[in-house]
Amino acid sequence: MGKIISVINRKGGVGKTTVSLGIADTLVGHTEAPFVPGRKVVVAVDLDPQGSLTRALLSEHGHVGDNGRLREVINQGRVVAGALEARLSNPSVPIDNFLKHGVGPSGWTYSLLANEASAWDVERRRAKRPGEAKLKTVVRNILGDLAAQYDYVIVDCPPGQTVLAEAAITSSDLILCPITPDWLSYWGLESFDGYLQDVFQDSDGGRVPEARFVFTKFRENPPRYDAQNKVYSLVEEFRQPARYVTLLREPGAEANVSGGPINLPLDPKLVSRLEGWPHRGRVWPWSRVYTAATQAALLRLIAGMKKELTRG
Repeated sequence: MGKIISVINRKGGVGKTTVSLGIADTLVGHTEAPFVPGRKVVVAVDLDPQGSLTRALLSEHGHVGDNGRLREVINQGRVVAGALEARLSNPSVPIDNFLKHGVGPSGWTYSLLANEASAWDVERRRAKRPGEAKLKTVVRNILGDLAAQYDYVIVDCPPGQTVLAEAAITSSDLILCPITPDWLSYWGLESFDGYLQDVFQDSDGGRVPEARFVFTKFRENPPRYDAQNKVYSLVEEFRQPARYVTLLREPGAEANVSGGPINLPLDPKLVSRLEGWPHRGRVWPWSRVYTAATQAALLRLIAGMKKELTRG
């Protein structure tokens, strides 16, 4: 059975799509074992109707306005809205009917459940009790079906508090919460931590997954009195059992020992990656898509993620 990793924060612009994309790229593009054709390693699930992850995976640099692949999945209904409406009517409809395979840079592709603005309308129409409960059940079933096929299901959640996001959270094996090291990002973390605790108190019970903060847009050696230093130290003070979400750290040398914190650097190439996949038809190595600093951070992120999944 595969693992479901939900990437969530109620605040927008903190790097949810960046983290989702980086994890998916690294799991497929940087492999220790030889790549096995046809093996279903990663499926990316875009639950945000803004569709940022969808556009990053279906766009190509220099061809943003001529996106035939994006039009194709929308016209064919191979998006979250299509999957939700179909499953609400008939729970046995195969989820593969709505997946777009072969996304990402050529040579290390994976699968995508795409999204666009129509998902807002489905959620608005259906998210009224008892419709809310049914909608959550459909989302959980879709993610469960994907986990039965893929090693990893990476869910890019929308900002805010939505029914779809809560369904993903309660289906997860691990929750990653990206934040930026600034005051605007920090001020909502205490209530966000409480919100996630409430979600699981209100759910059907069962196992509660680990939840971890991941810093994005992180600068090495900022000035001494820079806000990043203070925010970072405050987030490090989030500790269990009082807090549910704590800072993600890389595995230590011994079992159950944590190493240093994991932070994605402030990197223009990460922004470029969100604009689409490079060079149509050309094999593009993972090591060229990301800078050396980001490569190191992503590998540490994957190691920390796998540690949490094993512990969970």
